[in-house]
Amino acid sequence: MNYLQFIKQDLQNSVTPKDLIRKTYLTYPAAALLGYENQQYEILKEISKNFEIPISSIQIAGSAKIGYSLHKDREFNQGQSDLDIAIIDQNLFVKYMEKIFSETRAYSNRSRFPLNKDGVSRADEFISYLSRGIFNAKAMPSGETRKQWNKFFGMLSKKHSNIFKHINAVIYLSEEFFEVKQLSALKVYREREGI
Repeated sequence: MNYLQFIKQDLQNSVTPKDLIRKTYLTYPAAALLGYENQQYEILKEISKNFEIPISSIQIAGSAKIGYSLHKDREFNQGQSDLDIAIIDQNLFVKYMEKIFSETRAYSNRSRFPLNKDGVSRADEFISYLSRGIFNAKAMPSGETRKQWNKFFGMLSKKHSNIFKHINAVIYLSEEFFEVKQLSALKVYREREGI
């Protein structure tokens, strides 16, 4: 199952993109987890416990949410697709931002940031994400924070590999920043489809 038909219908019926995103990403059940509701609960419970946040702060995004990747133009594939988790929690965002700020000496030590495919540090990319209310763990520098993050999500991925290739997470400063990020994927889809 995927919600692509509902998204197309809403776009044709002039539902605003913001309402479409809110409805789809914040209220619909995760398409990829229909029939796996207990496993979904276990994943969310473990994330909630690990980060000491309310379970209601955790949303499922990407192709696992709607059954289709708007950005990558492909359907969710059980066992091959990732589970993208959105943690929407201001306090956690600030906590992790402060950890990286400290570990990189106010971002002055850029040698610890991963390199992109062109061999350039992802430090500016990481900071740009922060300015848009997104803590992108994939651009996080090496250090104790990244080590603990990868250890937790590696364990979670292994435990639930029957459904997902990897389980990844991003922390959002607020629901508004989460919605804006999802709007960018919707924009890519609309341009590709001419809607």
